[in-house]
This record gives sequence, structure tokens and C-alpha cells, in this order.
Amino acid sequence: MTIIILIFTLCPVTQIFSQQRASSNWGVLDKYLVIQPSLNVSAWETRSIVTNMRPVGDGTYQVRMDLTPGQYYNYLFMAKTGTNAISGLNLNSTYYDQPPGTGKIPTSKNPNTIQYTNQAWYGKVTANEDQRRILFVPNLNDGESLYVFNNFNSTPNPPDTVEALPGNTRVILNWSKAHGPWKWDDVNVIAGGKYYLYYNATGAADNYSLLTTLEGNVTSFTHTGLNNGTTYYYIIVSGDAYLGAGSEPFEHKKSDLPPPGGAAGNQAYATPRGTMPVYFKVEHIDWNVVEKGQYLVWLTPSEEDGRFYRNKRPGRIIKVTVGDN
Repeated sequence: MTIIILIFTLCPVTQIFSQQRASSNWGVLDKYLVIQPSLNVSAWETRSIVTNMRPVGDGTYQVRMDLTPGQYYNYLFMAKTGTNAISGLNLNSTYYDQPPGTGKIPTSKNPNTIQYTNQAWYGKVTANEDQRRILFVPNLNDGESLYVFNNFNSTPNPPDTVEALPGNTRVILNWSKAHGPWKWDDVNVIAGGKYYLYYNATGAADNYSLLTTLEGNVTSFTHTGLNNGTTYYYIIVSGDAYLGAGSEPFEHKKSDLPPPGGAAGNQAYATPRGTMPVYFKVEHIDWNVVEKGQYLVWLTPSEEDGRFYRNKRPGRIIKVTVGDN
């Protein structure tokens, strides 16, 4: 047997090692791993091995299992509420992980680095093509373990729908709950995640700045103090229970001083002195295409080339002219 350590993470993989913690609301839920030793039967609570996952104190959950080298497994996660549940979740209920149909899942022999890229992935199993997480167990040396890093539902989707109701110097924004790839409620957003609401008033293809951050179980916001006759553009983005515990997911560190000349100036400019929000822009936007695509857009930092930037975030966009009734 090979010892396989599956680590259920509550953050994007790039932040696993920063030792941030998940939202306290997310920590209230019990977490489970459901695993099936084949690709012919899809993992599910009633027919597979179900194992409780324990928190390890750094914002992640972990379970250690003995698995067979050369064997394929498919698996997913569950989160359960008890007699107390936050607003937006049902009491004594089970919420399932909803894996996407494609993509890679990082693995490693070292808990602090990512070395393998082909041992685990998202895919379809059984004749019904059920979407699951898939793991192929490699041959390892004695004493070695394989770590598999996961995030519940992968990257969270934005709400399926968003509407903007104009009024006198204000806009009322309403949106649906965030759903996973299977169109079920995304407990990872509702229980401790956040919604990040961006806007601009200068055009769809201009920079967007953060308007407000809201809890993942909130589905409405009123923007006041606006100019009648002006068209405003809004984009809503979902953050999972891990990102919801910290700052804006697009925030980055940047010097607040102008760069003086020379090498010393370059070093000073590269030293973080404060947190600055990243601004986004949507380029070459065709509103007819946006409507056909159900108002889905992908956000990239304005200083990055969207053709090459891999860490895009999906958002739902809407436009409204204030004062129109």
C-alpha cells in the first residue's frame, strides 16, 4: 500500500502556503471525503468510502488514506450543517462538492511545494459521464506520500443572474445565489464566502474599481448618491470561504512611493509599503455578445495582458442608466 494524503484546501492553490485561515462560518461545517476505487462507479455518499476530514490548524482540512499504486480513484467532498446553520443554509443538510468537467488538480510529494501536475484532475466517469475528481496513484518509495490539493467546487462561479433596478440617484442590485458547476447552491460561497461588487461610470471597456464587499449569503445592495442620466456598469464576483476571510481577491502589494532613478530606486519601488486595489478593464466589449453569453465576463488586472494572464476571475456584468424608470 501507498499512503496517500489528500489535503482539502479552502483557498486557491497559489495561497495554500501563505497560512491564511478560512472564514469562521466555513469552519462550523463538518467536511467529508467520498472516494471510490474505480472509474466505473462514480463516488457518492451511499455507495463509496466516506471519511471525515479533520482541520489541521492552517485553514486546511486533511485526511490520510492507504491507497493502491497503479489504481484509479474518483472522489468528491461533502459539507454538512447541524442544528445551527448560518442564514442561506438549511439545518441538518448535506451540500456536495460540484467538480467541473475538466482541469488539473495539483499534487506533490512535499506538503509545501507542488511537484506533480498529472496525478489528479477533473474528469468524467461511468457511462453517464458523471463529473468527479480523479486520482491516479503512482508508485512511490517507502516512506513517501502523495499530497493532493483541492478547493471545494474549484473556483467559485459568480451568481447566475444579476439585475439592476434604476431609481432617482440610486440603483438597487439583486442577484441569485452562487451555484457550482452542477447548478446547486455553492455552500463554499454562502458559508463564509464573499461577493465583490465592482463598478464604473465611464464605459463598459474602462477600468472597474471595488464598490463594496458583501457576505456570501447576501443577495442585494443599493448604490446611492448617483447621477441621474449616467449609465453605470457593475460586475459581481464570488469569493470562496477562504478568500472571504481576507481581503479583496484581486488585491496586491505595491509601493506607494514614486520610483527614484537607479538601482536603489527600483528596489524601493519593488518593496511593498501598502495594499492597493487592482483595477480591471474589459477590452473590445460587444454588448450583444455579452447578452448572448448570459452577461459573463472574465476579469484580468488592467496592467496584465488578458491573452496570457491565467488567473482570470469570472464575473457577471450588468449596466443601468440611473433615473430611468
